[in-house]
Amino acid sequence: MTQILIDGITNISFHSGVLRIECATVGPDGKPHSSGNLVIPGAVAGQVMQALINGMKELEKKVREQQQMPAAGNA
Repeated sequence: MTQILIDGITNISFHSGVLRIECATVGPDGKPHSSGNLVIPGAVAGQVMQALINGMKELEKKVREQQQMPAAGNA
């Protein structure tokens, strides 16, 4: 499995039924460098994007819940 670090997105295009998202990471020089491309078939692009949005909402909810819990041993 290939992993891509994404600090930002440099371009999004849709061609021949395929969504292409060009990803970048910040290099040691502080400048963006290409880190790879996400290539998503157009037929499922909406579902993939919605899954990312829903996943982020759930993650944010869990983080908020953890922050609101008293630290163990402080009771």
